[in-house]
Amino acid sequence: MTTTQTETRTARDLMSPVDNVIGEDATLRDAVVRFQGGRRHLIVLDRDGRCTGVLGPRHVAQAHRLDLRHDEEIPLADLCAAPWIALSPWDSLRTCAQQLVEYDLDAIPVLDDDRRVLGLVTARDIVRVTADRPPHRHPRWRD
Repeated sequence: MTTTQTETRTARDLMSPVDNVIGEDATLRDAVVRFQGGRRHLIVLDRDGRCTGVLGPRHVAQAHRLDLRHDEEIPLADLCAAPWIALSPWDSLRTCAQQLVEYDLDAIPVLDDDRRVLGLVTARDIVRVTADRPPHRHPRWRD
């Protein structure tokens, strides 16, 4: 892939499918259970199915460190990345990378005009496309 082809990529080209959503009325305990399944990000949705943010393991770790309430008392709405940090499907590769760096995130949702989730752009997606490598899953180590 040439540099020009990489530069013309958009969030729509980069995004990964969303496979893990959770309601904003869920608690930190609910999120911890979801992360035990090997997930790296949770898309938080309101009652109408619109994105209110993204939750990552870092948010969970910070909540444990900063909030003395029990996990079942902490609503996810208090923890996830701001809902206005999102990408449109037409944002450039450069914009995607800049947003990840500017807000110090691992992932940003790609939303339609109605704030419905179309996909998720991760730092890994950016690295993969700039390295011109297809997705690859490493075999898991066995004990």
